[in-house]
Amino acid sequence: MQNLPPAAERLVRLMLLIPSEPSDPLWDSAADDCGDLATIASIRGWVADTAKMWPEGAPRTLAEMVLIVFGNSSENTLRLLSQAVAPTTSNPHLGTGVGAAWVARACETAIDVLAETDSLEYVLERAKTDWG
Repeated sequence: MQNLPPAAERLVRLMLLIPSEPSDPLWDSAADDCGDLATIASIRGWVADTAKMWPEGAPRTLAEMVLIVFGNSSENTLRLLSQAVAPTTSNPHLGTGVGAAWVARACETAIDVLAETDSLEYVLERAKTDWG
């Protein structure tokens, strides 16, 4: 088993802040936003697989799923994310700010995961051939 790269660990930690139950209204809202029911249905398993680093490509797959599911979140999804991430806040009108911050961080981290999945040797070679 490989070690979990820092960006992949951050992404898993971010996912643990939101409900894992597929019946949670957050997932219905996210499905409405992205229209990709297959990704919604399988993202839960990819969080677990990424945490175990099995299969090897799990962090990359999870990162792509996060970008698909949350890359264009509606106000309703952002509100539900806010409630999930900050459930102890006594303000019933929490709004979308916390959810928007979560989405920004999750998408940024997903991009970091994608940028870190290839070996350094491969990255350096591509930099020479594609950008040199």
